[in-house]
Amino acid sequence: LHGSSVGGGSLDNDAFSLCEKSDATPAPLPPPVALTAAAARLFGALYPHVISAQRVKILEQFVETVNQLKGQRQQTVQTHVCAALCSLLKHQGCIRGSLGPEEVRSPALSLLSGALESVSPLLRCLAAEGLARLVQVVGDPGFTVSVSLLCFDRLKTSRDAASRSGYSLALGALHRYTGGISSAQHLSTCLGVLFTLSQDSTSPEVQTWSLHSMSLVVDLSGGLYRAHAEASFTLVLRLLLSAPPTHPEVHHSLGRCLHALITCLGPDLQGEGAAVSSLRSSCLIGCGVMQDSPDSLVQARAISCMQQLHMFSPPHINLASLVPALCEILLDYSLLAHLCSSYLCLRRAVVACLRQLVQREALEVSEHAVTLVKELPRRDNTQLDVTIKEVGLEGALFTLLDRESDPGLRRDIQETLVHMMSSSATSGKLGHWLKLCKDVLSATTDCRAPVELRQEEEEEADAARDDDSSAFKARSESSGPFTALRWATRRFAMECVCRIIAQCETSDPAHFDMALAQERRLQESTDFLVLHLADLVRMAFMAATDHSDQLRLAGLQTLLVIIRRFSAIPEPEFPGHVILEQYQANVGAALRPAFSADAPPDITAKACQVCSAWIASGVVSDLRDLRRVHQLLASSLAKVQAGRDPSSQLYNEATVTMETLAVLKAWAEVYIVAVQRSRQEESSDRTADLSVSSSLANDSSGSESGGAGLLKLVQSDLCTLSRLWLSALQDYALLTLPQEYAAQLPDT
Repeated sequence: LHGSSVGGGSLDNDAFSLCEKSDATPAPLPPPVALTAAAARLFGALYPHVISAQRVKILEQFVETVNQLKGQRQQTVQTHVCAALCSLLKHQGCIRGSLGPEEVRSPALSLLSGALESVSPLLRCLAAEGLARLVQVVGDPGFTVSVSLLCFDRLKTSRDAASRSGYSLALGALHRYTGGISSAQHLSTCLGVLFTLSQDSTSPEVQTWSLHSMSLVVDLSGGLYRAHAEASFTLVLRLLLSAPPTHPEVHHSLGRCLHALITCLGPDLQGEGAAVSSLRSSCLIGCGVMQDSPDSLVQARAISCMQQLHMFSPPHINLASLVPALCEILLDYSLLAHLCSSYLCLRRAVVACLRQLVQREALEVSEHAVTLVKELPRRDNTQLDVTIKEVGLEGALFTLLDRESDPGLRRDIQETLVHMMSSSATSGKLGHWLKLCKDVLSATTDCRAPVELRQEEEEEADAARDDDSSAFKARSESSGPFTALRWATRRFAMECVCRIIAQCETSDPAHFDMALAQERRLQESTDFLVLHLADLVRMAFMAATDHSDQLRLAGLQTLLVIIRRFSAIPEPEFPGHVILEQYQANVGAALRPAFSADAPPDITAKACQVCSAWIASGVVSDLRDLRRVHQLLASSLAKVQAGRDPSSQLYNEATVTMETLAVLKAWAEVYIVAVQRSRQEESSDRTADLSVSSSLANDSSGSESGGAGLLKLVQSDLCTLSRLWLSALQDYALLTLPQEYAAQLPDT
């Protein structure tokens, strides 16, 4: 139905599909075609409920109608009838239902066998599937044998290409839907017929469909097929070398057969015997022939076969030749020059293969890619060569990720990058990955400056800021290897930073110990995450102050991870202090834009979580710095007290409620920390000794910089907070009240 003359679907046919969360294809069809398709599906659901006598009459009426028509009209009706019949058989196969009396089989078989001889490839495919599903639903071994013999007989007597293509396809479909072949003799007979048809060089169409059918047979035969593997490899190689390139469909079907044969042999390809070595060589030769094909589908199939061979026999795949061949498609054809191969199927195959390769040999794959680029002849724009040499395969994948729109391909690229990062980020290339993520994050398409601080806030913070923090205020010019990357790519770079931090947690303890990292850095050429803390804070700041809401969320999340992991690490050069103290102004500057009046609720909610974690971490020791962070939470509390203003009407009630609860939760966490610290200080005062006195003397900020000062700040809003906390608890209690107590709910 979808392949008829009306063309493909379009959103113009059903605008409501924009509201549906579905990636179903095809797009909404024209109303007449959609009506016919719905009628076919409805027929499949209603037919089993019709009385047995009427079932036979309905199918006989279909046969009579088809026989009375000629030409294009007959083909259209045949398509609709076969679609309805396939819908019925699919429905019955799913519920393991019965087709009805035996009299139903004859007209159904007549309809489907007649369609197998159609000149329309679509109708032949439909009829082949219908015939196989008919055998599956009937479930009678005698009927299965009779249908198979019918196909054999028609193949012997038919001379036209359409009939031979249809019945050869039916053989493969029969084995697909009936669970394979249980008889070695039956398998030999079927393969003998398909082998003969596949060598009919006078009809490329027959060759294509017979080879496709043979690939289905190989897939379903399992271990029973291994006795025929050598002969099949010989046939496939001979046809690959003899079939002219003007018929790429034949080569594509041969690629399907080769892929099925590799899957059939599986782990046996790892053997060292002469026979296994010969089969392995046949696989590699076949892949090499298909890689030289000018057709993109054949090239993609060759890459898929190499990927499958690598899965079962990785030691016998030469990465030194495979990786450059894959990278030439991504790099030479334009990753940085024109775009990439214009064929989506080829790009999918390349990235899928790379994804599998880097799961085992990520470092080796990366080295081969860099070696390839260095050996490539210089292009007109030599800067491109220099750039790709700097960023390596990882940078090329980031660029490809930015330019791709296919969801599946983007997901594969991201998984490839994650595997490469997991294999090398903690084994000597930590600095490379962090620099790569920073370069990606800096390559913005937005020429505007980041969210700036208010003038009065800058004046207040001038005394606390040093030269490092001032560099965080401005977006650097994009002089790196990337230019104009989209926000989705930059957000993924921030996610990679979080992954690196999480990966370091399970690695060397020196990643989170400044003294140990500095000591070991002098003795061995290793790198540690704590030495890159300035870069981590800078990246989090850049993302949190961006104009993309999604990137701001990622930046705030990264900042939260940094606070939780680095807040307790002492500063070796200044005993009694932690390494995050020098970044207090930067953290405050990153949080301020999230509390502006026009900030989305989800960003404000995340910023409240970061604020509470920042205060609870104990990094903020000066009362003035503490008051600045407190003012941010106070502004969010004032927004909650004011209720829904006109700007909040842009968001639904659930989003506003999420923001309100996030604000109240942040205040609750800060209050708990303030009370705990205040009690600890009171306990210390009661047991004061010389050590306490000396520490107080050395602390210029006084006791108010600790729990007492924080508690004093919170107490000014404690009455309002208590009322809001109790209101939230009451709402939660009412929402979670069991149904049997519904009568006790208040009226308002």
